[in-house]
Amino acid sequence: QKMDILLVGPSKSGKTSIQRVVFKKLSPHESFFLPPTMSVETLTVENNPNVQFTIKDFPGNKEFDAEADRAILEQTGAIIYVFDAQIGDIEESCGKLKDIIAEASKVNEKIYYEVFVHKVDSDLYQNDDQKMEVYNDFQREIRNELKEADINVNITFYLTSIYDHTIFDALSKIVQKLFPFVEHLIEMLNSLHTSCGVEKAFIFDIISKIFIATDSSPVDITHYEICSELIDVLIDMSCIYGKDNLKFDEESSTTIKLKKGDNADDEAGNTYLYLKEVDEYLVLVCLIGEEEFQKKHLINYNINLLKQSLKEIFAKK
Repeated sequence: QKMDILLVGPSKSGKTSIQRVVFKKLSPHESFFLPPTMSVETLTVENNPNVQFTIKDFPGNKEFDAEADRAILEQTGAIIYVFDAQIGDIEESCGKLKDIIAEASKVNEKIYYEVFVHKVDSDLYQNDDQKMEVYNDFQREIRNELKEADINVNITFYLTSIYDHTIFDALSKIVQKLFPFVEHLIEMLNSLHTSCGVEKAFIFDIISKIFIATDSSPVDITHYEICSELIDVLIDMSCIYGKDNLKFDEESSTTIKLKKGDNADDEAGNTYLYLKEVDEYLVLVCLIGEEEFQKKHLINYNINLLKQSLKEIFAKK
């Protein structure tokens, strides 16, 4: 059964743009011309049979009611409130979010609540301090609202923009919360990290570029960007020259040597990007140092173990 992710928030806050840019590959610049959402738009993400969920994009004037919207809320895994950091009114938005949480929590106590402090790419936010100021202001206001209403829920906040990779990173972290098996994937990637010296490892849905798991080391956004761009190159090459477009199989793999140091003769500074298919439309992308990559047979052996474990987890699911 697919879990639903609800996109809510004021009109023109960027909800539809997020959905179209991430899941329908709309250019961020083209999203400027999207009309306001007048009714619920539903998009099902089902590239892999074991990683499926539905995005529901609600109009800005949507007000939730515990009884009238019971069927929707019972199926909801996460509610994402999108706040327009350029023109949004923090006090008004926090009041609306409080009302949504109050109604939703009456029906489903397992819902995750997420806030995108969105559109922080504008001239209003030219440095990180300005971004953190609006981030902290929203966080402070909503927590005060919930405390006064005696509502006790956890909310996760993200600074996002459709013009960089922050929106993909935020959605990846939310999607991971919906699938219990992700904890096992993290353990397997940690094992790859320790046994093979892999610097960073992601499991990506190659169509959306959402990563459904990564190892426990902190996510550096530049690592995500490099891995994401590798997938872009692969998709472009496959669409242009491939016989079956995006048809990957167990033999599919790609290796790219990245130059880390300025010295062209400094092989020790090299890092390898290594991609291997692990399941239908799911790929493992690793960053591996020069020395560790010399033990490629050990890396492949452990990746094969990971693939087998992944099949067993999906079979139990």
